[in-house]
Amino acid sequence: MRFFGFGKRYFFTRVIGFTILVCFISALGAESKEIFLPFPETWKETSETSDPGSESKENPTLSPKSKEAELSSVSPSQGNPNLTSNPTLVESQNPKDGDKVTIGIPKSDSLSSGSKSDSKKKKKKEVIDPSKASFQKGKAYLSRDQKKSAEQEFADSYSKEGEAAKFSRVENTNLYGLDGKEKESSSLVEKQEDPDLKIKSQFELARSLDRIGNPESEEKAYREYLKLVTEFPKHPELTPRSHYAMAILLIRKKEYRSAAHHLVNVIKNFKESEEFLPSHYYLGKIYESSWEERDLERSLKYYQLYLNGVEGKNPKPGLDFRKETKERLRVLGSAI
Repeated sequence: MRFFGFGKRYFFTRVIGFTILVCFISALGAESKEIFLPFPETWKETSETSDPGSESKENPTLSPKSKEAELSSVSPSQGNPNLTSNPTLVESQNPKDGDKVTIGIPKSDSLSSGSKSDSKKKKKKEVIDPSKASFQKGKAYLSRDQKKSAEQEFADSYSKEGEAAKFSRVENTNLYGLDGKEKESSSLVEKQEDPDLKIKSQFELARSLDRIGNPESEEKAYREYLKLVTEFPKHPELTPRSHYAMAILLIRKKEYRSAAHHLVNVIKNFKESEEFLPSHYYLGKIYESSWEERDLERSLKYYQLYLNGVEGKNPKPGLDFRKETKERLRVLGSAI
């Protein structure tokens, strides 16, 4: 039997060959639809050796997996300035062909560094002194001469921990002294830890007792002044002031020799103090007074030294004796 002029065997041989050819061509077409690209590391190495412009031409699209691997290989410092440049390296294996890919994963502490730097920029909250409010209230009451209310506020202030507590102790040391509460006042002095405020509290105690004005309180004041100049370190202001205060107190008691001793101490050892020139004035008064060592010439000498010293100066109130000194010089000059 013949088909189209060809033998039967020849015809089937040609049909089978044509069928195989068609299947082979279709298989090639199906395989050409999927493009297999190398992994990022291999692709990157080959792309660096090739023409920079050929990358976009040869590989117009990348599979999602290859894109993720490419992004993970980028330096952390490029993607996020807060990340460190030393990421942890993790190896992953592709399920298809078993090749390993190294992916950079930043460390957790590098991620937290950004939040730490942000927290440092936040302003610190203002610390409130719990003793300050009561101290301010006490000063306000004191300005209105409401001493009892002031004492209560100052006591409330130093019952709390705070910077203003030590200043409240100084204030109540003075107020307790004025009330004759010598023990309470002395207790506050002992509790002062700051050396400068401790000696100031001691002076306030002595001065408050001195201001009461009766013989008993004057004796207590003298003891507290004496304690300051003998037991405390020498202070450029309060030590000469205490000697000067003791001298005035003793002059009131007509104990002139002891008073002169304290005034001479000021003149010899505290030449820069505010009490230096006034001490000359009171020495003039001592040697003008009626006692066994009265010496009018010496009195004139000290009065004149005072006037010479204050010339061109403006003494503070309470330390200005220019008018009295001129009058005493006029009287004594005519008497001598």
